[in-house]
Amino acid sequence: MTIAYCDTVLDMWNDLRKQYETVNTPKIHQLKANITNCKQGDMDIGEFYSKLVNLWIELSDLVKVPVCTCKGCTCGVASKLVTMHENDKAHQFLMGLNDGAYSTIRSQILAIDPLPSLDRIFNITQQEENHKQIVVNRDQRGESAMAFAIKEQPKMEEKGACRICGRYGHEESVCC
Repeated sequence: MTIAYCDTVLDMWNDLRKQYETVNTPKIHQLKANITNCKQGDMDIGEFYSKLVNLWIELSDLVKVPVCTCKGCTCGVASKLVTMHENDKAHQFLMGLNDGAYSTIRSQILAIDPLPSLDRIFNITQQEENHKQIVVNRDQRGESAMAFAIKEQPKMEEKGACRICGRYGHEESVCC
C-alpha cells in the first residue's frame, strides 16, 4: 500500500527496496554452515560439486560482493576480490572431498601455484574418480574370471596311488 502514494517511479522503487532489501542474517549463517559442513560422503564428484554450486548460488543471492563502481579504477581491487572469492570456493570443494579417496589428488592440486580455477579442479577430481572406477571395474572383472577358472586339482601325491591301477591323480571309484 505504501507505493500507491509515491509520486515517481524512482520513489516507488526506493520504497520497495527499503521494504524488501533486508539482510537475512540467519539464512546467510545457515547457508555458510551448510557449505562448511558439506562433505562428499557417498555422492560422486558431480553430485557433490552440484550441491556446493547450488549452495553458493543461493548465498550469492543474499550476499553481494562489492564491485568497484568508480570510473577508471586502476587498483584492480575488484578482480582481486573475485579471485579471493573463487579461491575460497575451490578450498571449500577440496575440503569436502573424501579424505581416503582424494587426499593424494587434493595435495597435488594444492601444490599448484597459482591455485587452478574451481572448474579445472572439478575436472581434475572427476578424472581421478573416473580412473578409480575403471580400476575397480577391472579388478571386479578379474575376480569374476577367477571364479570361472578350473579348480586346481590336488597334487597326485596328496591322493595316494590307486589300488586298482597303481597310478596317482584319480580316485578308485573312477578308475577304468
